[in-house]
Amino acid sequence: MEVDLTENKQSLIAQSYLFRQVPEWQLKSLAQYAKTKLFKKREVVFRKGDLGTQMFIIVAGSVSLTTDSDEGKELTFGILGPGDILGEIAMLDGGERTATVKTIEPTEFLVIEKRDFVPFLEKNPKVAITLLSTIASRVRAADELCEDNFFRNLPNRLAKRFIGLADNYGRETTGGTEIGMKLSQGDIGKLAGASRESVNKQLKVWEQDGLISMANGYITIKEIERMEDLCEA
Repeated sequence: MEVDLTENKQSLIAQSYLFRQVPEWQLKSLAQYAKTKLFKKREVVFRKGDLGTQMFIIVAGSVSLTTDSDEGKELTFGILGPGDILGEIAMLDGGERTATVKTIEPTEFLVIEKRDFVPFLEKNPKVAITLLSTIASRVRAADELCEDNFFRNLPNRLAKRFIGLADNYGRETTGGTEIGMKLSQGDIGKLAGASRESVNKQLKVWEQDGLISMANGYITIKEIERMEDLCEA
């Protein structure tokens, strides 16, 4: 559902890491073209193979990036949250979407069309370099995820996923580092390449051991150093 532009869309764009170094006067020209879109929980934003000319900036909420195998098995290779961008590859090269993107919770986006973004890039080479770095990091992360699923055990790769989410979206609380997005055990299982049942069992072990706590759909890492140690075990 498309809604009217908000007065603070310029500041919302500025909150994305991609545009944090861009002067306000330059962002103003881009902000006037941006549109806001709201998606419900578990709603598909776009599917792998779709053609697209838009880039999305997550304002609030979170999404999963997935692909399907020939056997119909779904693989989640990324979860993105506020400030992240998506859809940039197909927008830039005019090709197909490289993943299916689905919201994990109600999510708000700022949407920018290629016809407006490319001229902006031409005037802001630093943004272009940051964008290239983002794309390279996504490719590297996808390769690493496949390797982890083959060679690491469940506690090890699950700990690695949690540390990554905590680094990007964590917020410090009195109880530890809370991952700032609601994730179902199914979401976590897909990200870690495991069944929901296996993830549920491992989370209970960690909860009983005092490593994590779970409440209202949020996971808090109570002992971050111990979790980091598990990544290397």
